Amino acid sequence: MFERSSQIQGVNASYTEGQEAQFKAQHDAIAEAVAEQKRKGALFSDVDVQKLIADHYAFVKQFWTPNKQAYKSLALMYVLDPGFEATYEAFEPGLAAYIKKAIEVWADQNLA
Repeated sequence: MFERSSQIQGVNASYTEGQEAQFKAQHDAIAEAVAEQKRKGALFSDVDVQKLIADHYAFVKQFWTPNKQAYKSLALMYVLDPGFEATYEAFEPGLAAYIKKAIEVWADQNLA
């Protein structure tokens, strides 16, 4: 998801390779922590999962500040876009749908 390509556009083009590596590390730490919760059998609405989704939202806010509809739309992309889905499925099978549902719960409770 954070790999350089010839199609980098706009603000992303200004990121250094070091910044991209930092963003990837932040993202991967959150994704792995959510995957671990899923492996434990935690419901996507559990408080620990929801705290991780708050971390995910804070991560996303480094790039833009989505409202409820926009954040839920991003979550939908996680299951509809093959690239996003593959990113999350690499951590744990079913993780893309799990994170989508967790984001929907968090967004409904925390965003306008």
